[in-house]
Amino acid sequence: MTPEVTRLDVTADLSVEVDGAPVRVTARGGDVEVVADDVRGFVLALRAAATARTGARPGRADLGGLAGALADAGLTARLRSPAQPVVTVGAGVDSGLGGLLLGTRLARPDVRGIVRASGRARAVEALLGTGLLLLVAAGLRRRLR
Repeated sequence: MTPEVTRLDVTADLSVEVDGAPVRVTARGGDVEVVADDVRGFVLALRAAATARTGARPGRADLGGLAGALADAGLTARLRSPAQPVVTVGAGVDSGLGGLLLGTRLARPDVRGIVRASGRARAVEALLGTGLLLLVAAGLRRRLR
């Protein structure tokens, strides 16, 4: 007997500021989109919050676990700058580049988007920080149950 998987149907429209920069979260069905004017600043703030909460910096294994949990719940999360995608994680994602860089094929980075959004060619750091965003989303999902 296989365990029952809960598929989530999410509706959201939220605007916040993170360190003075606007962030908008929208969701419909299984698609969640986060658009941050300052992606790098947003990711760094999420990383700091997650580290303060757990006492340890999230890593590749944490991102892989989160990506799997999102996929199992039928959710696809996208982090974007206003101009273009940065990373997509969860259901329907199968990326060799994600497997290589992030340790999970369930994460699809957009290297050009990362470089443009961060203002520097620190793609791996930005992607790991994106994992924190997804960890926070998973934590919120658990609280909503």
